[in-house]
Amino acid sequence: MKSSVIVALSMVLAVSARPRYLGRRQDFKLKNGQDAIALNQKFATLTPASSCTTGEQACVNDQFAQCVNGKFQLQPCAGGTICVALPLVNSAGTSITCDTAADRDARIAATGATAGAASAAAPPAASSAAAAPPASSAAAPPATSSAAAGNNAGTGGATGDAQTSTTLLDSVIAKGFAQDGQAQPEAGQVASLTSTNNFINFCATTNKAITNGQQIKEGSCNPAPMGEIAAFTNMPSSKFVNPKNNDKVAANTNFTIQMAIKNLETGSFVNPNTNYFAAPQQVNAQGNIKGHSHVVIEQIDALASTTVTDPTKFAFFKGLNSPADANGVLSVVVTGGLPAGVYRLASINTAANHQPALVAVAQHGALDDMIYFTVA
Repeated sequence: MKSSVIVALSMVLAVSARPRYLGRRQDFKLKNGQDAIALNQKFATLTPASSCTTGEQACVNDQFAQCVNGKFQLQPCAGGTICVALPLVNSAGTSITCDTAADRDARIAATGATAGAASAAAPPAASSAAAAPPASSAAAPPATSSAAAGNNAGTGGATGDAQTSTTLLDSVIAKGFAQDGQAQPEAGQVASLTSTNNFINFCATTNKAITNGQQIKEGSCNPAPMGEIAAFTNMPSSKFVNPKNNDKVAANTNFTIQMAIKNLETGSFVNPNTNYFAAPQQVNAQGNIKGHSHVVIEQIDALASTTVTDPTKFAFFKGLNSPADANGVLSVVVTGGLPAGVYRLASINTAANHQPALVAVAQHGALDDMIYFTVA
């Protein structure tokens, strides 16, 4: 009898709570629309010369703008879109994003807000979606529309294939990205860029070519996420077995580089011409990064030289694309050897798509090895 009363009471409470929740949601939905209208009206009055507060985000001349040292820095939106303020869907606030004017108007209309009702209210000081503290001197990427609003019910959303969806799912939004890290500053620490949508449109703010799986020597912007990060206990490490540090090698004579390696699933190597940086890092069932290594030899002036080397110049380079042997050693023959001189030999351990190995902590030992040897 007692349990029946508790169940019945629970059902009454659940039903009675629902209208109040929906009422609160309806309240912020309308307010979000009104705030978005007010922000867009405010943005229409701004120019690049308008005064601003460092870290403030806005739309100026239809471009995304961030205030740096009291002056707006403008970044153009992708083709066919303009910078707009949009109402959030699942929480109170607004977002600043690149979108079409038609989509902006439709989203605002869906809240029930009208320009007449909003015009009487003072525009919000800043987008409440940018709950993010001020960003660094480089412009933070604008948030996207439905993604920033926490709405993952679009094409391929919650009921579709997440890997073909063009909608950011709520479950992967990293809310910590909205913090610039300056709440606990250290001497010399700079503010991080911030985002409420995982920086998914960051490359639209850079005016650089999309990497698109290619090795673009002029530089580019890569939109692929970092992916799976290796655990503290699975960080890769390597050590040269031959030659060893301070060894002497005969000039112009074949010699074999041997390198012991651990915590890297070697032999995972994709096409560097079409898939360079084109997929996230992955780890295997044991938690080790799926990847491969490289070795590079550079000539230096002397063993004691302090001259900074030029990374565009090297005496030998080879990707170690095959799996390590049973002893965990990778090998490659330097055919023809090297001319007499002093050299340094280094490893470059990477994920399958050639990006540097990513690990769980900032403080760690070197993931690569480097030795110095002479050829005579």
